[in-house]
Amino acid sequence: MKPDRKPAAGGWGGASGGFVASHTVPAWGVRLWRLPDPEQRPVAELPVGTEVRVIERKPDGWVRVEARGGPSGWTDGQRLEEIPGAVPAGSTDSAGDAEELTAQLQAALSTCSRLLQDLNARRIDPDSFRAQAFRAGLVLRDEEAWIWDFASGWHRYDGLGLRHVALPTGSGPVTGGDRTSPSGTGSAPDARGTRPGRDAGDEELP
Repeated sequence: MKPDRKPAAGGWGGASGGFVASHTVPAWGVRLWRLPDPEQRPVAELPVGTEVRVIERKPDGWVRVEARGGPSGWTDGQRLEEIPGAVPAGSTDSAGDAEELTAQLQAALSTCSRLLQDLNARRIDPDSFRAQAFRAGLVLRDEEAWIWDFASGWHRYDGLGLRHVALPTGSGPVTGGDRTSPSGTGSAPDARGTRPGRDAGDEELP
């Protein structure tokens, strides 16, 4: 089944005002549907390299996207390639939101650091630590969850995948007496949620 229309050679031209792309179309291209239903006729086909912005998500993986200077429609979100460092759709769409998110994560990290110190000082038992650290290290926002891991730092889950994210520079490292993690192994992540030798491909928070 062929889509109703295709872009001219070179992709969709022009850019709408204030457009901020979050993903690009991979080498195999993607089709767009008017509704999240593959049984219907596609309304457009986007070529490789087209920049799109995710504006709505479904739990089953369908996303509604708007192409730069082109059409909008529904497609399989797993077929899109995320732009590293792009602003997550529906959560940090402004500098103020990004600052608010960073403050929330740093506050949660501070609580986790204190709990780890209490555990190492034996002011709390392991079961209490586990329960409190779970609550402190889980930050829920509109369309995403942020999860703290003492071994590797912050991870963002948006319904499509789990990604490691490094925060902008904050306060001091997470330490806890003689141990730097509940297991007592490895080096402590710093306040950005990173460890020495972090992979260069990890995502950065804007």
